[in-house]
Amino acid sequence: MPVRGKIWTDSAADYVLDRARHVIERFGARDPGSEGERRTQEFVRDELIACADDVRIESFRVSPKALMGFLPVSGLLFLVGIFAYESFPSAANAACVLGVGIVALQFRRYWRVLDPFFPKRTSHNVYAVRRASGDCRQRIILGGHADAAYEWRYNLMGRGVLLGVIYWAIAGVCFVTILNFLHVLQPIAPWLSFPGWRILEWGRFAFVPVIILTAFYTRFSVVAPGANDNLTGTFAAVAVLRHLHAMNVRFAHTEVCCLVTGSEEAGLRGAKAFAAAHNRELKEIPTAFLALDTFHDTEHFMVYKGDLNGTVCNDAAFSALVREAGKDCGFDIPIGTIRIGATDAAAFTQAGITATALVAMDPAPPRFYHTRLDHWNNMDPECIRHSLAIALAAVERYDRASA
Repeated sequence: MPVRGKIWTDSAADYVLDRARHVIERFGARDPGSEGERRTQEFVRDELIACADDVRIESFRVSPKALMGFLPVSGLLFLVGIFAYESFPSAANAACVLGVGIVALQFRRYWRVLDPFFPKRTSHNVYAVRRASGDCRQRIILGGHADAAYEWRYNLMGRGVLLGVIYWAIAGVCFVTILNFLHVLQPIAPWLSFPGWRILEWGRFAFVPVIILTAFYTRFSVVAPGANDNLTGTFAAVAVLRHLHAMNVRFAHTEVCCLVTGSEEAGLRGAKAFAAAHNRELKEIPTAFLALDTFHDTEHFMVYKGDLNGTVCNDAAFSALVREAGKDCGFDIPIGTIRIGATDAAAFTQAGITATALVAMDPAPPRFYHTRLDHWNNMDPECIRHSLAIALAAVERYDRASA
């Protein structure tokens, strides 16, 4: 059995820290489909060649800015809903309905509603396989993502500013959409012309500033270094395979794999592309995917059963197994839900493949999240050590479950 002692976790954590710094300092910005992302994936591939039996790099097309592009697009539609309210009420109402639809589908569900209208790039996934020593009866895939996010302008300013903008924007979307809907009903619902109605109509202008602010929510000119999100998960997955190789360990019937996706920050596009391309292969034998994502805050370890803005339910049994692996390492990790955002596990769950996610980040979120503060000098070695131990324990538990 692999050793999960302090000697390994210390050296493996040093490996994660060193490789994260190397990537950030040598390869430049790693936004989805960028040259920096491609160079990072080639580096990851080279790191895996020595410890895996099969390593491949696969390409796919992506619209990098489409996911967060929902904000300026829907913001423009809501402005139409405000300023066309009196002159073109039907058009204003339609604009609001379309804006809400884009928010719900492009961001909340990560559908490709806007992707056809945004420029395309080529992104890459890296997949490595360490085969079982005997006949392969099951497979576990440890996953991270190599790309980094465009900067969230208001998160850099602090949680108060971020939440203030978000809640004001949500209030504005609800108010303006409902107001426009009621306005087109006025000809058949004269009771809507009550004395205070005119005040409500003027109230829509109070949300113009925040709609403009949200249009500039994402600073596309700056890419976060992505040290914690998610070079920690990327190189933790690689480190586990390296450790199995160093210990000369092959499980009798369990194949251990590493998947480092591209374009996770563009809406899980790499994971979606991989799950679609390999769906039949992944279902031929029992397969479980464990997303390793953002290891920075030990006190906020969480197994995310609820994923993709709370709309996807990852596998309960596998989530429980990862939680037990945490107990093996001395952590009572709760099972929770990502309310805003997603992990690659959601893409696998949607494809009908067993999956869950292990994360260690304050969901507040912290200021480094998707900002320039997510640098190699803001990494937590202790949290990385614990994360490595839990990831390896999860692999061991998964193998024992087949016995």
